[in-house]
Amino acid sequence: MRIKIFSAPRLHEALAKVRQEMGPDALILDRQQSKAASGDTLWHVHAALDEGSKRIQPAAAADSASDAQRAVSRAGSATPSQAEHLSADNIPINNTTDATLKRLERIVEGLGNRESDNLRQTLTHPDEQQAFDHLMQLGVSASHAFDMAADFANKKPLGQKNILWGIRIKPQQQRSTLLFSGPSGCGKSTLIAKLAAHYSMKGVRVALLSTDTERMGGIDLLKAYAATLGIDFFPVRKTSDSEQILHQAHSAQLLLIDTEGWSPRRDTMLKRQTDLWDALGCNRRFLLLPANMDEEDGMQQLKHPAMANMTDIAFSRLDETQKPGKIINWSFASGLPMSYCSFGPEVPEQMGWLNARGLTTLLSSHHGSASA
Repeated sequence: MRIKIFSAPRLHEALAKVRQEMGPDALILDRQQSKAASGDTLWHVHAALDEGSKRIQPAAAADSASDAQRAVSRAGSATPSQAEHLSADNIPINNTTDATLKRLERIVEGLGNRESDNLRQTLTHPDEQQAFDHLMQLGVSASHAFDMAADFANKKPLGQKNILWGIRIKPQQQRSTLLFSGPSGCGKSTLIAKLAAHYSMKGVRVALLSTDTERMGGIDLLKAYAATLGIDFFPVRKTSDSEQILHQAHSAQLLLIDTEGWSPRRDTMLKRQTDLWDALGCNRRFLLLPANMDEEDGMQQLKHPAMANMTDIAFSRLDETQKPGKIINWSFASGLPMSYCSFGPEVPEQMGWLNARGLTTLLSSHHGSASA
């Protein structure tokens, strides 16, 4: 039996090293937390592996991937009668390929489950283990659930140190120009209307702008909100219009800008819009993701080219998901500070600014899909 110590600043990173070198059959013997010479936390994981155990070596993993690739190639030359079905890329998949791919999927899933189990076992207090389980049920990834379990169990605000938090806007003190962007149908217009109503009732002079002028009906909803609230609304169709519109809205303390939604079919138009965003002098650009979106789909949105222009992340439709914890994963993956959240269609209710205490309340009051 081979025994080795793996060290890293965070426990899940040390466990990842174990998995990478020893594979899923490794036995975790002990976990110890210490302080490095710099004063930073350091985790040491003692792991063992029976040399006679069967595990996928890097070369073997590569061979498995190659086998799957060759199976796909063989399936590509199969006749329609030999092909079982078509993949998303219209590649015929036969029984052999399907079985190989499913086996690889099970291996990946097994590795993830093993990491979750290892992290949970590290939490020695039952209340922390229960908190870990609760956060996992709500969609928080295993590594983030582990980091937050102790605070959650002790009813302390979550993520005060490791989550980025946005700086609240104060239009009464300094003029703010906020732009909202994100996937089509994410609820930008509704959130903007909520903000406009909220600040208007506080005596802040608000103006609404929209660059979503090429799509049929793109400006209608926000224009109707502006009319109801009795505030100015300006459609911005081209860059040369921006100077005049900004002059007309010069008295507004808060400018809220709606934009065209992200869509693969409209990316060319969106690239042209970024010049328009620059011309409007936005000092904050918010990515809005709907919480009812599948987590992986949300992760794909974070790879969108327009992400380079975003400064904050906001979330809508938190009332339409059983796994609100996914917003934590999105926040970490984006590297953007959390800001606004929205819970429903009512204007101006069900809207607020996310902070550590608010996030804790959201996850504490939610029962998750397992108990829904």
